[in-house]
Amino acid sequence: MSKELHITSLVVQVMPNKMAEVRQHIMAIENAELSVNNEVKLVVVLEGNSQRALMDGIEQINAISGVLSATMVYHQSEALEEGEE
Repeated sequence: MSKELHITSLVVQVMPNKMAEVRQHIMAIENAELSVNNEVKLVVVLEGNSQRALMDGIEQINAISGVLSATMVYHQSEALEEGEE
């Protein structure tokens, strides 16, 4: 049975006065990386082994106080060969 790898990127709109707090919360999410940020936007990359795992991460981000929206802009999935992770 092959495993899957799912990767998505999100644009996250943030209240400017909550940016530092939101960044800390996102960096604490497993398999989440901050790619680009400015005063009101973050680009976040999430990895997971299923679409459900990605959706859980997006829901976590949307639930952070100060997040106005988290919009998926890219999604890729691929089957991994035996031994790849």
